[in-house]
Amino acid sequence: MRLARYPFLREASDFVRSHGVSLEELLTHPAYSQARRRGKERVLDAIADARIATKAIGYGEEEAMLEVLSYPVARMLVSCLADEFLTRRYALAEAKAMSQRLETEEMVILKEVAHDLGVSVSYDEGSLSMHFCDFLRYTSGLRGKEWKLVNQEVKGGFVPLTQNKFSRVLEQALQEKIEGELPLPVSDAVFDAVSSELAEINVKAEEMRQRMHSNDFGEISITSFPPCMKRLIAMANKGENMPHAGRFAVVTFLGTLGMPNDEIIKTFHTSPDFDNSMTTYQVRHITGDGMGRRYTPPECSTMRTNGLCVDQDNLCQSGIRHPLSYYRIKSRKPKKENEEKVEEVEGTQPEVKKKARQKAAK
Repeated sequence: MRLARYPFLREASDFVRSHGVSLEELLTHPAYSQARRRGKERVLDAIADARIATKAIGYGEEEAMLEVLSYPVARMLVSCLADEFLTRRYALAEAKAMSQRLETEEMVILKEVAHDLGVSVSYDEGSLSMHFCDFLRYTSGLRGKEWKLVNQEVKGGFVPLTQNKFSRVLEQALQEKIEGELPLPVSDAVFDAVSSELAEINVKAEEMRQRMHSNDFGEISITSFPPCMKRLIAMANKGENMPHAGRFAVVTFLGTLGMPNDEIIKTFHTSPDFDNSMTTYQVRHITGDGMGRRYTPPECSTMRTNGLCVDQDNLCQSGIRHPLSYYRIKSRKPKKENEEKVEEVEGTQPEVKKKARQKAAK
């Protein structure tokens, strides 16, 4: 059944209401225990794999009803915890599940989903096109030349897309929609009804949060940064305009080392075109923030191609191929070999300088 595959559709809400199922009944009545179990599964799937596990497609009416009802249950569970990490990861998981299914659907289903998500669509001669405004909005955070509007064919204001690419853009649209809707207002009665499920979900979410933020680099040492990263960070802290490729390199490098997103964002506070909301969105997208793909720093060859490989030292010239390799080697050397003057990084923020001096003095 179509609504079981896409329970976020407005028609699914109408379907539930038409069966007279109240929120209180859904969360407490024994008849809906399986729907509650499946709703909890949706949230746990989101935490573990950032994707809702796909169930068998051949739903009977009872199975379809169960799947549709599990969606509002999952949303209430996420809303009760009101945790940004969980909300974002759940939204991503529902969006990925939808995208995977849309890749093999008939075009009429893609049109319906797009319309429900407020995306303007044109269908002509067996192919789908998306209005360029919607395309720009939902691909702004996607990397790759294939997502740049200048590389698209535009006909009458619409961008023709393959089914896979169209599904990917709708994935972003659904993710933003769910993130914008959650958390929902939750009464004490609702919270009490699902309190036993919340404990396990909260533990699993915290475990995943810690796992996503863990790394094998130990305490971050700015004295072990390769020259290219020292130069880029110095540019950021002095308020110099950094090229996009440089910003991407810095974010991926610091994120891989385990620096929290809030600290990475602070690195760009003095940039002349700094926009907090846009920078926050971009940093979270690049680092994954526990919700999706985490990008890795570009290799040295890419840094050279982008004109970012500067001030090579002896270690750089010894055959290093990646900034992270440089950092690993430098940070594992004996202290006396690894001590460099903190002042090499011009414009470093005071708190970072202080930590570096304290580390060098040990």
